[in-house]
Amino acid sequence: MKKEKRLCFIQPCLTNILKTIKIPKGKTCQPTFQLPTAEKLVFSGCSTTQSYRLTFCGVCLDKRCCIPNKSKMITVQFECPNEGFFKWKMMWITSCVCQRICTAPGDIFSELKVV
Repeated sequence: MKKEKRLCFIQPCLTNILKTIKIPKGKTCQPTFQLPTAEKLVFSGCSTTQSYRLTFCGVCLDKRCCIPNKSKMITVQFECPNEGFFKWKMMWITSCVCQRICTAPGDIFSELKVV
């Protein structure tokens, strides 16, 4: 067994995420969404050498919460000013699922567990 750490970016820190996510007419959830443009990721003052258009878990208008269902690991390269480069593994979300069993509806981190 090998213990590893990885970066996870489940949902962007937007003040009003419902304005960003378009929920289809007649539906109450949008399980996943993407930002309109690719962006560089920033971690501890360092930014990625490449831009990424990430898939995020969405939101529901009812009491359900959306969490990652399928993901894969990618290696992301960061460049630090005056310090060089480093690589870090990151969870790349491919799909999310919205479920009714939520410990804290609206809190995207409530269902995550430290392993």
